[in-house]
Amino acid sequence: MNEPKHGNDPFSAEIDLKAVKRTKVYQEIAEQIIHLIKAGKLRHGDQLPPERRLAEIFQVSRHPVREAIRTLEEKNVLVSRVGSGTFVVNERDASIDDLLTHALEREKNKLAEIFEFRRMIEPQIAAKAAAKASPEDLAELKGILERQEKAGDIHQIVDLDQEFHMALARATRNSTLLRVVERLNDILDESRTRVPRNTNRAELSLSGHASILRAVEKGDSGAALKAMEKHLLQVEAAL
Repeated sequence: MNEPKHGNDPFSAEIDLKAVKRTKVYQEIAEQIIHLIKAGKLRHGDQLPPERRLAEIFQVSRHPVREAIRTLEEKNVLVSRVGSGTFVVNERDASIDDLLTHALEREKNKLAEIFEFRRMIEPQIAAKAAAKASPEDLAELKGILERQEKAGDIHQIVDLDQEFHMALARATRNSTLLRVVERLNDILDESRTRVPRNTNRAELSLSGHASILRAVEKGDSGAALKAMEKHLLQVEAAL
């Protein structure tokens, strides 16, 4: 779909759409686009008008239009292609190749953001743990690592991976940092569990944790920081 023409254009403001007034404007924009798809007026492969034109039709700024498009992309309803525009993706009509391509692209981008966040915060946690860890903290970390080494189930190994990283956060003795990590644990956990659960994944987890623990036991913050950075890079490379 190119620039809209009044009459048979599903984006004609006079026929199908109306100015939005709700508080969350982008939601109503998204709902109206979904309505056009359900009504068959927009089909797989159809191109939406540019953001500028959509903003004129909905009588809003471009920001809520952009937010509505982003929301529908997350729901696999739309896909934006750089240099081409925004297109409808109707899963009932889309080819398997198209769906797999879009799904993989979304996952790759999401995981990249998660790993970027982890590289920003977790090396600092490891360094702080090396400076602050008590004998009890060290015993806990060592115990988790030993349980990982004995675990025969890859799912258990991944769960223990999470425990190890949380134990490091507790060892920092920084209650504010610990609360932040706890609240963001779902995000951190997602990046761990999405990495393929295979033998290579287990080996990376064990070797990385062993290096980090050695540095923490020595009280070497610089070595702990570098060990965590290396560990995260190796896990990310496993993708």
